[in-house]
Formats: sequence, C-alpha cells, structure tokens
Amino acid sequence: EADSIPVENTGKYYLNPLVASVCPVCGSPTHIREENDVRVLICPNADCAVKKIKLFSLMTSRDALNIEGLSEATIEKLASAGLIHELRDIFRLKDHFGEISSLDGLGQKSCENMLSSVEKARDTTLDRVVYSLGIPGIGLSNARLICRHVSSDPEKIPLLTATELSGIAGIGSVLAGAFTDYFSQSGNLRCYRDLLEEVRLTSPEEQDTASPIFGKSFVITGSTQHFSNRNELKAYIESHGGRVTGSVTGNTDYLVNNDVNSTSSKNKTARTLNIPVISEDELLRLTEE
Repeated sequence: EADSIPVENTGKYYLNPLVASVCPVCGSPTHIREENDVRVLICPNADCAVKKIKLFSLMTSRDALNIEGLSEATIEKLASAGLIHELRDIFRLKDHFGEISSLDGLGQKSCENMLSSVEKARDTTLDRVVYSLGIPGIGLSNARLICRHVSSDPEKIPLLTATELSGIAGIGSVLAGAFTDYFSQSGNLRCYRDLLEEVRLTSPEEQDTASPIFGKSFVITGSTQHFSNRNELKAYIESHGGRVTGSVTGNTDYLVNNDVNSTSSKNKTARTLNIPVISEDELLRLTEE
C-alpha cells in the first residue's frame, strides 16, 4: 500500500503508520521518524528480538568484523537456541560447540569453520568495532573519521561530546547527537566495553596522505566497472585519504558515475552545484598523478 512503511531493523514487516502503534515483533509502542522524505516506523525497544538479529548481522558483515559462516539465518538459529544475547556472545560460541553442531543445518564441519572465522575476527580495528555497534547513521566511513580524530584510542570514544563530534569534517549535528545519545545509555556503554574485551585492536591502515584526493569528499552512484561493487570502490577512495558520503551537497568535491551524462537526480544536483562528475577511469587517473 502507498501508506505502508518499513519497520526499522526488521527488514520484513511493512505496516500502515495509521494502525501500527506497536511493534509487530515485541509489542512495544512505536513512533515514526522522517529522514529525507522517508517515513520509518521505529521500535525503541533495544531488546526487540528482530532488532537484535539485525544488529548481530551488522556486526558479522564484511564491513564490520567480517565473520564468515554467520548468515542471518544461522544467527536466528543461535538466538532461538539461547546461545547469543549480547554482541560479545559471538566470541563465546566456542563454549557451545556441541549445541551448535547439533542445530538443524549446522554440522560439525560447518561449526568448526564458523568458530575459526570468529577467532580470526578478534584481530580488528577500532573503527570496525564502532561500526559494529549499530549506532544510527554511523557507517564505516563515519566511524573511521571519528576514530581517526581520537587517534584510535578506545577510551576516548565514549567521552566524545556532541560539540567535538560536530567539529569533525563529515560529522554533522544529527550524527553527533546519535553518537552521544548511544553512549549516554549505560547498557550501550557496557556493550562497547564488553566487545573491546573480546577483540585485539590492530593499527588502522595507513592512508596515502600524498594522494591528490586526500581530504576530498566523494559521492558514488551508478554501476561499477573496475571494482566488484560500490563498497570496493569506496574502500579504494578511503585508502587514498578521500571520504565517501551518501548525498551530493555543496561540500562534495566529486560525484563518481561511469555514466557521466546520466540524468539521475545526483548528476543533476552535481551540475547545479558545479561539482565535477567523473568516471572510475578519471578517478584512477587522479590517484595516479
């Protein structure tokens, strides 16, 4: 229906905002948030079962802690079996080998591979840990900016103020507020500290500060040619010191679109703001100068 909207972090429920006064999963009262003309039904209950499944899925995704063998379907089985409740529980699955290997669709070999991937994921960077927390609006790029600001000191992360965060290029007042709101809740702070105890933080990847695109802001749209997907292209830009955002604004330096003559809304906005629209080939030439 035209009035149906997605429930945040559930992925599978679409409800009419006029009648969806409670979450269909946990029954908690809901409210509607509007962002960029999109209405999203919000369940505020941090213990909502489906929200937790989505949070676990985020944590194990490639851009976060990159734990192979833990699909959303597998996570649902582990949660239903009562084996995971908090993010740190992922790193304690080795204590439940027998129970896991007996679950439907999970044999001994699959369990061994999954646990091996979990152990490998213990070596990670602070920005990936921060991204794994699922703070609203904080993607991996934002997490990197924030962690770079505190020189990847994990103790400084929960102490950041909204004013300090807003002063970081690429972090506006909305994201700053979401970040400080998250750490103002004792349960979230405990989750962060518990997760830190389970991982071994490594030094972040060095950036090419001599790159011509260092400090430049990019937006990516359209299909990719030289890269497998947009995430790979995004990682390439960030490795050269650039940053990638989602919307074309006056602060954007380049819009990357292999169809430079496209009439898409982002291309139109870029032209209106006199922002160069470049292809991947042009981007590669820029970074090789």
